[in-house]
Amino acid sequence: LNSEGYRLKVHSDGIQIQANSAKGLFYGVQSLLQMFPPTFYKSVITSEIIVSGVEITDQPRFPYRGMHLDVSRHMFPVCFIKRYIDLLAMYKYNTFHWHLTDDQGWRIEIKQYPKLTEIGAFRDSTLVGHSDKLPLKYDGEPYGGYYTREQVKDIVQYASDRMIAIIPEIEMPGHTLAALAAYPEYACTEGPFHVVGEWGVFEDIYCPKEETF
Repeated sequence: LNSEGYRLKVHSDGIQIQANSAKGLFYGVQSLLQMFPPTFYKSVITSEIIVSGVEITDQPRFPYRGMHLDVSRHMFPVCFIKRYIDLLAMYKYNTFHWHLTDDQGWRIEIKQYPKLTEIGAFRDSTLVGHSDKLPLKYDGEPYGGYYTREQVKDIVQYASDRMIAIIPEIEMPGHTLAALAAYPEYACTEGPFHVVGEWGVFEDIYCPKEETF
């Protein structure tokens, strides 16, 4: 068995999970839970749960097993993020790729750069439909938000408790209009810049100059 592998045995005299690490034990428990009937997850258990006898030896083929979630273009509440992590854990994923910034919004609080969330986290409106359909139509509704440092720490710990590492994605040098709207001095051009409400590729980027670094 590798470091994430496990052996699960369900016999008439009990249930046994063997592994070389806490991760392996955790994944063994996930497989066991998947053997329970659907009613186990929908109601209060008032009767005996019957699990079929089985012997499973399992280990992941790929060390990196991840899923991506873009919260820049469409932000999701903390409760959704945690539910997403629960599902990743159930299917034995070990990495959550968290897309936190893009042209359409900056979603993580940085104390040293407060304008990133004061300005960069909000856009005036959002495109309805596709950008190749003219004329472009917008919903006219302000949209935005961000995760506080405390919320991010909570989510990181929540994921860690479920054997999931988080990769925070901070876009650079492109996909940075939300950041440049907050701090235009880091751009190569004079702007003006705003947090965009449409999709596509935009030319403005962080400028490779001393002030940027």
